[in-house]
Amino acid sequence: MGQVTSWLTARVPGCVHSDLLANGTIEDPYYEMNSLKCEWVSNRWWVYKTEFCLDPSLANQTIELVFLGVDYKCHIFLNNEKLLEHEGMFEPFRIDLGGKVRFGCSNVLEVILESAPDEMGQIGHTSLVKTQKSRFGYKWDFSTRLVHTGIWQDVSLHVFPAARIKNTRVTTALDGHHGIVEIESSLLLSREKHYCLSAKLSLGENVVAESNCVTEADTHEDDTFKMKLLVENPEIWWPNGHGKQPLYEVEIRLLQDDEVCDSFQCKTGIRSLGYGCNDGAEDALPYVPIFNGKRVYIKGVNMTPLDHMIGAIFRERYAKMLKLAKDANVNLIRVWGGGIIEKEVFYDLCDAYGIMVWQEFNQSSSGIDNVPPTDSKYLELLGKNADAAILSRRNHTSLTFWSGGNELMDTDGVPASYSDENIAMLKRLVNRLDPERLFLPTSASGPSEFLNTSPEGLTRNHDVHGPWQYQGVEKHYDIYNRSDSLLHSEFGVDGFTNINAIDSFLSQENQRLSNMGENLVWRHHGEWWDTTSRDRDIFGEPENMEALVRHSQYIQAEGLRYAIEANRRRAFQNCGSIIWQLNEPWPNLSCTSIVDFTMAPKIAYDFVKRAYAPLSVSLTYDKLGYKPGEMFESQVWIADDACSFDGLIAYRVLDTKQQILHQGMLHAVSDGRHAAPAGEISFSVAEWPAGLFVIELAIVGMCDEYTNRYLFSHNDSPIFSTVTATFLAFCQGQGYAK
Repeated sequence: MGQVTSWLTARVPGCVHSDLLANGTIEDPYYEMNSLKCEWVSNRWWVYKTEFCLDPSLANQTIELVFLGVDYKCHIFLNNEKLLEHEGMFEPFRIDLGGKVRFGCSNVLEVILESAPDEMGQIGHTSLVKTQKSRFGYKWDFSTRLVHTGIWQDVSLHVFPAARIKNTRVTTALDGHHGIVEIESSLLLSREKHYCLSAKLSLGENVVAESNCVTEADTHEDDTFKMKLLVENPEIWWPNGHGKQPLYEVEIRLLQDDEVCDSFQCKTGIRSLGYGCNDGAEDALPYVPIFNGKRVYIKGVNMTPLDHMIGAIFRERYAKMLKLAKDANVNLIRVWGGGIIEKEVFYDLCDAYGIMVWQEFNQSSSGIDNVPPTDSKYLELLGKNADAAILSRRNHTSLTFWSGGNELMDTDGVPASYSDENIAMLKRLVNRLDPERLFLPTSASGPSEFLNTSPEGLTRNHDVHGPWQYQGVEKHYDIYNRSDSLLHSEFGVDGFTNINAIDSFLSQENQRLSNMGENLVWRHHGEWWDTTSRDRDIFGEPENMEALVRHSQYIQAEGLRYAIEANRRRAFQNCGSIIWQLNEPWPNLSCTSIVDFTMAPKIAYDFVKRAYAPLSVSLTYDKLGYKPGEMFESQVWIADDACSFDGLIAYRVLDTKQQILHQGMLHAVSDGRHAAPAGEISFSVAEWPAGLFVIELAIVGMCDEYTNRYLFSHNDSPIFSTVTATFLAFCQGQGYAK
């Protein structure tokens, strides 16, 4: 990578910012307000250069230079000859090097990256978007302005004889005791030559099925061939929490006179996929995923890119983040439309972990208008990038939904429908290239955009978004107790990040108690999500940063847990929750993520994990604050989406010294498909020590594995002013109090 006077060492795949940082040319953009010092980077042109040598024995082969992703507009030169100009972050491209590459000596490859295009950040016009470039880097509520540029995906030389496999589609189905794997390959062949296409399916070391087909000598240059493989008594792929995720190896070879011309490999899980309607739903889209004949309740998270430096995200980080999701009982990730079409490794890991993928095309809402662009040049670019995304991602077993984008609406704020010109084009592409999957017009898909629990809003809450903040110690519970959403595909609660994370990006001076309004550095790291006023009203003044973080994270956890549990109690009238958000792409001081930028879980992560457990118990309530003498009345529910349950739930009411104030047993029965009430808890609130009490629920026989604790108060406001760090830790823990 070159500047005017010198060259710097670079990594491909990677990005300009990460290369400059590694060479000491820029300061860490994530520390304090350093990102402001780095905004110049995306306003420059950059050159990446490398050299390679090809053996003369390859002179009779077809040689292609393959780029999987360049951000954003680039010019490709080989030995000072311009080969191609390309625009589009998500569209791979190939260059035939025939007659241009040298053999037996050095070839110089140069990639010139233009400065990043002007584009709309979060405060902008969706209707005026012109590019197929990730938009969050232009500034979003959970990120700074750090506009990515670079060769962010792999670059390779593809050497083969004249024939090659262009595209392959692998689908699976179940028929009685047989698994069906269908393969459809598009081939580029030479005329008047015989070819054989062979397919092999393996599980571990065992080949379980094979098939061959032979082309005719007069075949056309571009033909499609189909093969079907049958597997007796296959091992079936299930989403996380419903079974295992065995993956079969698919290998396809194209041969001419017993010489391998080209090959293709992928992994697939054998399963059937369908979609159904929510219980009692009328005139709604079929939001319920059905795997192997079984409805699957969605336990989801929304995911943003893991980092502003997209090109510098490698397998290790994906593996750690997705393992966190799997361990939290998550079975679906929505890849948000303001981010990226994710890297191949992301989908590989979702296949392995049983995490369904909801993939949005690269479109998102804005602060001024949310209307999908219909400019002809934009639609052409969108079509090319969407086409490439479908072709490259459709073979992943985990891929379950396509969506036109995030929060796309008409001028009246109504979610975009299939009649929109932009959405209709994408739907045609999905129907043609990946007809197995459901294409949703946008998220939320309406007919209301946002959750509305007023009398006039009820019955219009199909797939809805919001709210994203804790609504108060009474209102929050009223909203979720009244909700009739069919699918809650985005909502959240904000909370401060972990102390260790704060230490990594703030100076000691800026780790003193403050707020976003007073401290510009704090504001730079998450001004939208300042919870200091909210938490002061509930806990009183924090004595230090540790207390501020503790209070903020507890309310985030409490708010998310109740929303998830309330939705799940309505399964399958409601078919799932997708919380905003799993992660963050840069270190926020406060944010709606449940995992911080260092990939350390916040308190909310553990609460979400329990709320999403295959077998869970929950409590209904209307508020957190009560008066002495007031009756506390609630229902206990069991949710079991793995198998039927017939057992006992123990409940206890504890004071701050963990003394038992009230206790009992409830008999719970569930059918493994729906949540079910287990019984009621009722008692009179008394003048207990510190004005606090906890209700603890545990599944008998699983006390050390699954316990839910709910904290309440009979104090005057601030209701939790008497809670200690030790007692709050007890309320957060999973262990059963002895």
